[in-house]
Amino acid sequence: MRVIHSRTLILATASLFTLATVFGGAIRAQQPCSVTPVLRTATAAHTFTAQQEQALGDVEAEWVETTYRVVHDTELSSHLNMVLGRILSQFPPNQLRVRVILIDAPEADAFSAGPERIYITRKMVAMLNNDDELAGLLGHEMGHILTHQNAILVAHLFHDLLGVNAVSDRKDISDKFGRMLDSINRDDKVFRKAAQIIQRQEETHQYEADRVALYAAAAAGFSPQAFAEFFDRSAETHGSTGNLLTDFLEATTSNEKRLREIHKSLKLLPQPCREIAAAAPSADFLTWQAAVISYPDWARR
Repeated sequence: MRVIHSRTLILATASLFTLATVFGGAIRAQQPCSVTPVLRTATAAHTFTAQQEQALGDVEAEWVETTYRVVHDTELSSHLNMVLGRILSQFPPNQLRVRVILIDAPEADAFSAGPERIYITRKMVAMLNNDDELAGLLGHEMGHILTHQNAILVAHLFHDLLGVNAVSDRKDISDKFGRMLDSINRDDKVFRKAAQIIQRQEETHQYEADRVALYAAAAAGFSPQAFAEFFDRSAETHGSTGNLLTDFLEATTSNEKRLREIHKSLKLLPQPCREIAAAAPSADFLTWQAAVISYPDWARR
């Protein structure tokens, strides 16, 4: 099972309130955690300007929302965007208008498309134990967005699969994106090449997004440990992080390596941040989660 990253090749990588807040029907006390989520991975060069990156996100969103059904329910979306707001408030103000969109899909997944959209499937919501886990999940996707990982990946795919080094307007980006998808779907050799391109970038992209998730969640008063536990549970790593011997024997899985890096990043957080305990799921969270799971369209589908 793919965990906390895109369920398609194209969107695979592609990509905060500090004060005590009345949230989820209860007041969470201010935690003595002072930490700033700093993006430490240098932004790699890519062919997209800020405007073109936004157009790419629009093109990807059109593809996602044509492929999967969007849940158009303001009440269900408001809980997601409330938690995202706490995460966003921990970063310097910018022009991004990031929002979370709930969709129906066959797998439990969450992924970003361009710089302004995070998609989360209803099956992923069903896996969450509390808002602390949700905050880590959304912080992870913000890590992808703020380091422009989606644009970097698509630029590599355009270059290596289409021989394209520049794009212009939205129509041009849409045409090239469609050509790329068609070539991947038609040709197994192109598909394998695309997979190799993604795999080369996947490790560093996921490690950085995981680190941002821990720092952003802690800064917003959520438990960073909850994200580690959620990843371990959803990735079915059972606490295994591998070791030097399994690395040497190439027996350590990619998810085990990710869990190891998550633990390393956790240890670098100030102790008060590491000690933030996950809150018990509130009545509001459980009611919201149940409503997402039992949404009427789900039964019809």
